[in-house]
Amino acid sequence: MDKSRERLSDGLIRQNIVLMSGAAIAPVAACANNYDNAVILAVGFSMIAFFSIIICRFIPQNIVYTIRIIIYALIAGLVYIPTHIVLTLLYGAAAVEALGVYLPILAVNPLILTKTETRFRLRPIFMMTLELAGYITGFNLVCLAVGITRDILINRRIGNFDFDLGFTVPAISTTFGGFIVVGLMAGIFRWRYNKSKEQKVKKAEKERKHLELLKLVDN
Repeated sequence: MDKSRERLSDGLIRQNIVLMSGAAIAPVAACANNYDNAVILAVGFSMIAFFSIIICRFIPQNIVYTIRIIIYALIAGLVYIPTHIVLTLLYGAAAVEALGVYLPILAVNPLILTKTETRFRLRPIFMMTLELAGYITGFNLVCLAVGITRDILINRRIGNFDFDLGFTVPAISTTFGGFIVVGLMAGIFRWRYNKSKEQKVKKAEKERKHLELLKLVDN
């Protein structure tokens, strides 16, 4: 696989911070109970993560590690302020306030406090941006998938589009229900990912045996 594509797909699939590591599962489970909330959460996460990590990259390496982490948190907290203003202008104060404490929690997520230090700041700027785009896209896709799924099963709609299912599952509107939905998605996602890895290993082994057979024939 091309190196750039591999970097992009790392956070999108292999290290997805919701389905694979579970690092950002709480905001998704609690807030993505409909499509509209999922969109606000995704936009908020994108702005906070992208701008915070870009700024954090330029914090001098010679500062003590513990102090750097504190600075990262402070930077993310400052980035949250204009993010909140933008979201309020775009979606309204009531819609943003409905996310409660889970929106500011995004300012202290492991992607900023951990990955900045162990991964992003170690990459060239272009590669870092590519990897960061993968992680953000991975979160957003899962967030929207959870929001859409719950919106259909709870309200039988997505935004202004109605779905006549004939039944509803109101229990998944709760945070506990959200954890169940995300857990099921994570299980299916990991099963499919592991299955894909097994298929690739089998294919590589088959190709290796084929090459060995060709060498024997040539000899």
